[in-house]
Parts: sequence; structure tokens; C-alpha cells
Amino acid sequence: MSFVENKNKLSVELTDIEVDVSEMINIKEAKVVYVNGAGKLVNNRSEYGCSTNIRLNDIPLVQINSPYCQTCSSVLASGYGIENADCEELKKIQKEINSNFISLEESIKTIEPLLKLFETGFYLIADAECYPTDGEKNFYWDISNKLKDYSATALVFSHEYGDDYYVFGQPVYLYPTQTTDCYNKERVDYYIEKFKNSDNDEPRAIVYNFGEFINFVIDGHHKACASALLGKPLKCLLIIKGESYRDYYKKNYLRFLGREIEGDKISDKYRKLAKIERNNPAKSVDIEEGCVNKREWEEEYIESVKKFPDLIKYATIVNDLVYEKMEITDDLMEYYLKKFDRESQRKVRIIIHNLEFSDKKKAQEFIIKYARASLKHKISNALKVLMYEFLVKIKDNPEIEQVFIDYIVQNEDINDPILKIIDSYWEK
Repeated sequence: MSFVENKNKLSVELTDIEVDVSEMINIKEAKVVYVNGAGKLVNNRSEYGCSTNIRLNDIPLVQINSPYCQTCSSVLASGYGIENADCEELKKIQKEINSNFISLEESIKTIEPLLKLFETGFYLIADAECYPTDGEKNFYWDISNKLKDYSATALVFSHEYGDDYYVFGQPVYLYPTQTTDCYNKERVDYYIEKFKNSDNDEPRAIVYNFGEFINFVIDGHHKACASALLGKPLKCLLIIKGESYRDYYKKNYLRFLGREIEGDKISDKYRKLAKIERNNPAKSVDIEEGCVNKREWEEEYIESVKKFPDLIKYATIVNDLVYEKMEITDDLMEYYLKKFDRESQRKVRIIIHNLEFSDKKKAQEFIIKYARASLKHKISNALKVLMYEFLVKIKDNPEIEQVFIDYIVQNEDINDPILKIIDSYWEK
């Protein structure tokens, strides 16, 4: 049935609209749905658009104060706890969403009651992996309840390795909405055991993107805790709201975090639905101080997320995988094992980042060889950190231990930051 015939009936329909998400490296698969929604989970903008409350059943979950400048970050404040929104639809899907993952389409069917709470419009639903951190090496649930600047809310301009580039629209970090009163260690332990014995069928968290790199958690706070302690990315159902707009030439577009689809390429069935949307200003409610975080987090949580890439490193990984595409062959890797000039080091960084995502075993073999070969050459600290942080995660490996010993023996700088990384290998 079409939505035109049932415009007053709450519904979710899987569309045939295709979005190229190949540049969002944390997304495995994505579908676009059209929601005829109740508007109970809403992005409630102030009159001038810079202040936003994301609410569920009128309970503020997050407050966002955004500048008009795209390169400037926003300040966030926690809300009043999603568990206080008394959301029957969320309770209804708990059993199914906490069961093993079957497919993205099955998951979309499962979360239909939740999706019907959103504002009417197009949404991208993706099977994605996110990090349980804010992009600044902080555990995702360990937040300030007062307004605080978050770099992950803006696009990134980086020159970390001497290269200048912008990276944007990469929804990979997390922000909580549930108060820590709900924290249950037994639930975390349950998911730790479940995730240890899962491959790709582990239950997904549900997260909603509200700009650039950061998403708030609708469901799955304990799953995120378990993934942090395991040092594994959290598998999520990621929801991204589509934006309709018209350009200077009066051409219509549908956009998901910068990924655009021309209106003319959308089938007739959905084209009339992708009309220009106007956000009606509503009375905003300022949150001077939320109440999400009420506990001192254990050191194991604080330290667990430091192994995940921070915002600058992740932007570099995206740049290397998306904008610096390279066909990596055995001959190419052998060639760069003998080259140590600045440009060659840049190529080695790209090789390592690609192999980290595609073939960790081959990445390990290449890094060990390059670490040995580079001992008698001067290479950048950034590249050394990348290599040794990778190797230090692989325990009980005599070959890696010998690489570390060789580095220590040949090192003459007691303040070398790599020594601290190596030392952590033997820490319990």
C-alpha cells in the first residue's frame, strides 16, 4: 500500500532508494525506509535553529547547542534519562532486539514499533560498528552532565601526518541517554560472554546519529560496556535521518550525512514524498544540567577505550581507506620494506590502515617486517606509534617480543614514547 492512501496511519516501509555508503567505513550494509511517524522521538529545534533538544515522549534525552559554522564543534548536555520517557514501544522490542542478529531486514521489522515514534520522513538504517567512546579517549558513559564541547560533532580538518584533509559524516562514536542508575554489572558480564562466543550474529545496540561522528544510544548501554571491556567495536543498528533540500537551480535532493541522491533518481513512488521539509520551531527547554552520569566509573572502563582510535586517528584511517585508495599487493609491500623516505612512510601508513580493516594477519606480518627493517632508519613517531600500538595488542607472541627487545636495545632516548607502549605489553 502507498503512503498517500494511508497518510494518517503510522507505518514503516522499506524503499528501493539506494545510498552509496562505501565511504562510511564502519557501515556493512544499509537500507532506506520511509516512516509515517508519530513525532514522539523528535529533534526539537529552537526558533533560530542553534539549540536542539532531542526528546522522546517530551523527555529531553540530549541537548545540543550548535554554531552556524560547520567546522566548529557543538556543546552537548545529557538529558533526563531515556528510561524516564516511559516508552512502551521500546519495551516491546527488548526481547527480540536482544536476540541474535539474523539480517538487517529482519532487524528493521523488529524495530518498527520504535521507528514509528520518529518524525515522518526517510531514514537510513545501517548495520554498523561503533566505538564506545566519544572520540577523545573517554568512556562513552562517563560524561559531564553539564554543557561540554564535543569535537566529534564537527567535521575534522587534519594535518596529523603533514597531509591536509577534511573528513566528515562518519557516524562512529557514542553518547549515552540512560542514567547510570540502570547500570547492572551482571548484564554487562552476560554480554561479555555472549560476544565472546559470537561471530556476526551478536545482538545489536540501537543508535541514532545527530551529526557528523557521534550517535546517541537508544538501546544497548550494557552491550556498549561489554564491547569496551572486550576491546571490540559495538555492532549497532544505526539510524540516520534524511534531509530533503533544493539547490540554487531548484533541483531536489535527499541527503544522509552528506551522501546525496538526486530527486530525479528516486522512483516515482517516493519522489513526491521527498519534498522540501521545513522544521517548525518549537519552544525549547534548556537543560542546565542533566542527570545521566551519577557514578565514578571503574578504572577498567576508563582505560578500556584508550585502545580505540580517537577522532584524528579515525579521520586519518578514513582518509587512507577512502580518499587514498591503493591496490595492496605482496610486491608493493616488499617494495616499501626497503623505502624509508617521507613519502614511502606515508604509503606504509596507508598499507597498514587498509590491512587493519581487511586482513589483520597480513597486517601483523607486514608490521613485524617493517618494524625490524626500520630499526636502522629514522621514521616518524606517528608511524612508529601506529605500528607498536598494533603489535602490543597481540599477546604471547615470541616474534613480537623479539621486535620489542630489539627496539629497546637499539634505543638511546629514555623519553622515547614507544618505550611506554612496549612496557605495557608485559603489564598484567
